[in-house]
Amino acid sequence: MKILLYNSLTKQKEEFKPIEKNKVGLYTCGPTVYDYPHIGNLLAYIFWDVLKRFFLSQGYKVKHVMNLTDVGHLVSDADEGEDKLAKAGRESGRTAWQVADFFIKVFKRNIKDLNILKPTHFLRATETIQEQIDFVSVLEEKGFLYQTSDGLYFDTSKLPDYGKLANLSQIKLQEGARVAKNPEKKNPTDFAVWKFSPKDGRKRDMEWDSPWGVGFPGWHLECSVMSQMMLGDTFDIHTGGIDHLTVHHPNEMAQSEAATGKLQANYWLHNAFNKVDGHKMAKSAGNFIILEDIKKKGYWPLAYRLLVLQNHYRQPLNFTWLALEAAQQSLKNIIREIAFYDEPKKVIAEFAEKFDAALADDLNTAKGLAVLQAVIDSDKPTADKLATILKIDEVLGLNLKEFRKNFLSLSSQAKKLLKQRSAAREKKDWDLSDDLREQLNKIGVEVQDTTQGQKAVQMK
Repeated sequence: MKILLYNSLTKQKEEFKPIEKNKVGLYTCGPTVYDYPHIGNLLAYIFWDVLKRFFLSQGYKVKHVMNLTDVGHLVSDADEGEDKLAKAGRESGRTAWQVADFFIKVFKRNIKDLNILKPTHFLRATETIQEQIDFVSVLEEKGFLYQTSDGLYFDTSKLPDYGKLANLSQIKLQEGARVAKNPEKKNPTDFAVWKFSPKDGRKRDMEWDSPWGVGFPGWHLECSVMSQMMLGDTFDIHTGGIDHLTVHHPNEMAQSEAATGKLQANYWLHNAFNKVDGHKMAKSAGNFIILEDIKKKGYWPLAYRLLVLQNHYRQPLNFTWLALEAAQQSLKNIIREIAFYDEPKKVIAEFAEKFDAALADDLNTAKGLAVLQAVIDSDKPTADKLATILKIDEVLGLNLKEFRKNFLSLSSQAKKLLKQRSAAREKKDWDLSDDLREQLNKIGVEVQDTTQGQKAVQMK
């Protein structure tokens, strides 16, 4: 099947052509682990999980690499200010290492809750320091670097097509807008590959010896190094948020191409932002929402996943609690429907093909969900409908098979009430039957009366 992806590098949809037949090399920019990831951060990983699942469903082997930034990402993306991990440690009374360990666990718990498949390789920036130093040495040998009082910088003027990913050459860059002012930089777009530790004798939690002095790697360096280590000089797909288009990804691409003389990745995919009630998410705005907030309010993490998939990855998602409530009800409706289906038999080819076509068109998950609903609404045998729904869900990742299994498992209290209700119905005591149905509803059990008797599903 022809798979079309919108390539940020060429600004158009292109047919995906892998470097190796039936194999995909996929790199996903991971989190900077200094704080709880908000739902906008997690949105990206939901979409790239669906991308990965779709390739797997089409018979591809996917080698997926994700970095965990635990050093080098400064408060300003333009290499100025304090390290985010060091700042979080200082403010919380912990070391940068302790901050990183804690939030890596949080992130991994979040992606598990969202049913996101683990990458083939999770790598911390601090695990590849020597490889990053070696990479910087290559850039130095090739003449792309110069030294200032605070670090080693990449000279972007040495790369004629620097910034091609975001058409930066067509954007009038003012120092102090896209980048912070630094009088020692030759060009406003130059960026650090190695930063020196403070000269006043202060020791950082995270610092290493290097040929240029004690310090730590620049933020952009780890992705170039890890992708090359695990996927080669050139790989298939690089993903990230749209915020990476003007700083992180152009810099990463530049240093990779300078070191190898090759294009780093053939396809660059970027997801749009998650807004809250139409506004940018920020702690200062009081609308910073993490997954734990969703769970505390009684919503399922997979309801948020469904909400995300109702939108196209390149369109901004406007999160509201009302929209999440609607998504949760939609998910419950699907579960109610499939809970009473016969055991799965044969996938309905007509719907499977329509779903694949939707996802093959630049990951159109909204259209894919419409196909899922069409299966539910069809008059096909329930055993075949269930087989088709579960096949589709291997890509959507809503975990419907597990939901169905869990919600068919009834508590002893529910079983007792159902037994009483069955007896009441045999005696045609409809008032008692209705009363027992109410009691079951209160403990989250829904009952459906069929010609084969009562069918019940646990919805809480």
